[in-house]
Amino acid sequence: MRSLPRLQYVARANIAIAAHPYEGIERVLERIIDRRERHRGAWTYPAMQDCEERVHGQIGVSWPCEEQADFDEVWHGALAELTARGVPVGRAAFGGWDDGDARLARLAWCLTRHLRPARVVETGVGRGLTTHVLLEALERNGDGQLWSIDLPPLLERELADETGLAVPQRLRGRWTLLQGSSRRRLPRLLARIGQVDLFLHDSMHTTRNVRFELDHVWPVLARGGAVLIDDVEKNAATGQFVRAHPEAPCVISPAADGEAMIGCLVKPR
Repeated sequence: MRSLPRLQYVARANIAIAAHPYEGIERVLERIIDRRERHRGAWTYPAMQDCEERVHGQIGVSWPCEEQADFDEVWHGALAELTARGVPVGRAAFGGWDDGDARLARLAWCLTRHLRPARVVETGVGRGLTTHVLLEALERNGDGQLWSIDLPPLLERELADETGLAVPQRLRGRWTLLQGSSRRRLPRLLARIGQVDLFLHDSMHTTRNVRFELDHVWPVLARGGAVLIDDVEKNAATGQFVRAHPEAPCVISPAADGEAMIGCLVKPR
């Protein structure tokens, strides 16, 4: 998020908390705990250059993947649509937050096309580039639904209108967008749908928040189902989770531009 002068930030934060008391207070608490976590030292994640091949091996699909060309067509088409509308895309382009990374989106595409999930859950939408990819893959599968949980920026309220901007109307029949934090929305959603076949974390990248999501999703994740975690290097959650669940080997992938890291967990059958 782009920085604001301190007094202006405090004033806008107070307005945001008044308008959204649960999410506002939760966001403040999340940042306080995150600062404490960072003082304990960073978690080191080893990046694997053959990450995509490893992920395909975990789900029993041969490599190279035949879905590459179709993904490239969908991805570049989505970028072109936003560019034609005068919307800048990339790192820090969404009010200081990042748009979806190409490798994260490609892993999401391949897992959706190969696993053919019936129930997909995503936290964090932003402009919805990864959401677009997931929905297009489900559409080509001819089956499946996507539930996305997203809390629009509380301070940058003008960005709320851009939530899901990259998702075309023709794909929205398979999509349910739930506004709010994952801490408030995710448990009730999981209780309602029962089982998840594919989960993608791209919401607040703090240890507390990521562990909350993983700890709730893993018990209801289908055998052979997968979890994608964006920006794993920003917190210790993925490392802690894998240490607590040795049955879940984790593939760590550098993002397409090398500026972040992505985790992938496949639940043993």
